[in-house]
Amino acid sequence: MPYFNKVILVGRITRDPEIRFTTSGKGVASFSLAVDRPTRANASSDQQTTDFIRIVAFNKLADFAKLYLKKGLLILVEGELRLQRWQARDGTNRTTAEIWARDIRFLEKKTTESESDSFVREEPVEEIPDESEIEEHDPDEPPF
Repeated sequence: MPYFNKVILVGRITRDPEIRFTTSGKGVASFSLAVDRPTRANASSDQQTTDFIRIVAFNKLADFAKLYLKKGLLILVEGELRLQRWQARDGTNRTTAEIWARDIRFLEKKTTESESDSFVREEPVEEIPDESEIEEHDPDEPPF
């Protein structure tokens, strides 16, 4: 039986991406995405809860994040759910969930440089990366 792990999220970036590099020099970008959802099944649109979801991008997609992603930008992220497990210094086992991005698309763009908080809708523009370019995370290291 084949398995399927795909996540598609639309939300706003809560902080500029943090960029790190692996020992082999590959880029790793991480940021948080604020995603709204209804509080209950039949709730009106003004009754929402916001989830803050950690997004991780690798290699060329990390370079893209560094250059173009900024706090407040509305984006679509397509990727897979990953659970990272490690043992903390105090000996407790820890787990965190994050999305490993495979594609990031702009849903808006700035109208002018002077209107830094003003955006207009735009068709999605970016297709990145190939699965073969994603470097696996070392499970012995904390995910951040």
